[in-house]
Amino acid sequence: MARYLINDVTTYRVGTVEEVEELHQELLNDNTFELTAFSYTTKYIKVKGEIAEEYQVVKAKKVFNNEKEPDTDVEVKYEVNF
Repeated sequence: MARYLINDVTTYRVGTVEEVEELHQELLNDNTFELTAFSYTTKYIKVKGEIAEEYQVVKAKKVFNNEKEPDTDVEVKYEVNF
């Protein structure tokens, strides 16, 4: 039986709102999927009640195939860059 990847929700951590905007444009311009949802939340790291650091958590829903009529074999690869 063939297996088709329909969609994926990927969560990213980026440092600034500007980086969120850059990531959004990058995902919109990627032709390997359709970006159907994109959102972000600002998170804070507090030390002794004071905000010490701020970062953004981004969620992006990528659609690779139509569920009823899938036509693309998609292979997902994860890489770790240190």
